[in-house]
Amino acid sequence: MDYSLSEEQLALQDSFRKFCENEIKPNAELLDQSDYETGFKILRENMKKLAEFGYSGLFHEEKYGGTARDMITQSVAQEELAKVCASTYLSIGASVGLCGIPIALFGTDEQKDKYLPKLISTEMVGAFGLTEPNAGSDAISISTTAEKKGDKWILNGTKMFITNGPIADIVVVMAKTDKDGQKGRNVSSFIVEKGTKGFSAGKPLDKMGYRGSPTSELIFDDCEIPSENLLGVENEGFIQAMQTLEYGRIGMAMVTLGISMACMEESIKYAKERHQFGKPIGRFQMTGFKLADMKTLTDVSRLLIYKAGWLKDNNDPSAATMASIAKLTASEASTQISSWAVQIHGGYGYIKEYLVERLYRDAKLGDIGEGTSEIQRVLIARDVLQKY
Repeated sequence: MDYSLSEEQLALQDSFRKFCENEIKPNAELLDQSDYETGFKILRENMKKLAEFGYSGLFHEEKYGGTARDMITQSVAQEELAKVCASTYLSIGASVGLCGIPIALFGTDEQKDKYLPKLISTEMVGAFGLTEPNAGSDAISISTTAEKKGDKWILNGTKMFITNGPIADIVVVMAKTDKDGQKGRNVSSFIVEKGTKGFSAGKPLDKMGYRGSPTSELIFDDCEIPSENLLGVENEGFIQAMQTLEYGRIGMAMVTLGISMACMEESIKYAKERHQFGKPIGRFQMTGFKLADMKTLTDVSRLLIYKAGWLKDNNDPSAATMASIAKLTASEASTQISSWAVQIHGGYGYIKEYLVERLYRDAKLGDIGEGTSEIQRVLIARDVLQKY
C-alpha cells in the first residue's frame, strides 16, 4: 500500500498552498468579523479567485468546465483552503459540492448544461435544502411538500440552517411528493432558482463560528417551479440526499482537519516563542504532550479521510460507513485540538487578536453539520451489527 502523494499532487499542494496564503488568508479575519454586506463582497471575491485557480473545477467533469480530479487530489487542495479560511471553504463547498454534486449525479443533460458551468465558474452560488426547523437529525421526517399542478410543482415549507441561503442563486430542495407514501420513498428533489415566485430567504443567522459563510432559513410559500426542475426520479429524493451527504461528510471531515492543522501550527509557533520559568513552554511535558496528541489525531484523521475518498472513487459500498468514521473522528479531534490550542495560548487564546480564538469557534460545527456525531455513531453501529 503506497501512502505517498504523486508528483502532480505534491505540485498542486505546493502551488495551492501559496495561493491560499497570499489570496485567501489575508482577508479571513475580516471576513469573520465583517457585517453581512462587507463579508458577502469578500466571500464572492474569494470564490471567484478560487474558480480562476481551478479549485471549484476539481469536483466536476471537463465538459462542464471542471477537471474531474480524484478525491485524494481534491482532499489535498481542500485541506489547504480549510486551513486558512473555513468560511470560504464551507460556502464554495456547499455551492459546487452539496448543490453541484446532486445535479451532476442525478440531473438531466439539460440541467447539467444549464447549471454546472455557472456553479464551477462561481457565476452562480448554490445551496442544498434538506434540514428543517423540526427535521434535523430526523431528516426523513421533513414536512416541506411539493404538489404537482399541471406543468408546475407547488412547494410549501421552510428549510433551516442552509449554508449560502441568503446568497444562493439556485437551491437543490427536498420535499415530500407522496404524503401517504413510505418514509424514504416519498421525497423528491427540485432545483429552485432565485427570483422564483414564492421563494425567499430569511435574514442571515448570527452564528458562533463560520461567520463569514452566510446561513439562513429558506421559505417556500406556494412556490411555483416548472416540471423540468424535478431532479432525477420522483420520490427518490431522500436516497439522492443520502448519497450526496456521503460526499458532504468527507468534505466536513476535511474542513475540520484543516482547522486542526491550523491549530497545531499556531500552537507549535507559540510554544517555541512563549517563555515561562526560563524556557519555551513547548519544552514542558504538559505542552509537549498536547502537541504530540495534535499530531497523532491530525494524521489519523487524514488517513481516514483519504481512505473514505479512495473507497468512494472505487464505488466501494463500504464508502458510506467510512465517510461517517472519517467525519466522526476528524470533527471530534478538531474540537479537542482547538481546545488544546486555546489552552496552550492561555489568556491570549481567549482574545480575538489570536487566530486560535476563531479556530476554536469554527471547530464546533464539525460535531453538528452533515449529521451530528451521534448520528454518525448510529450509522456506524448499524453497519457493524449488520456485518458482524
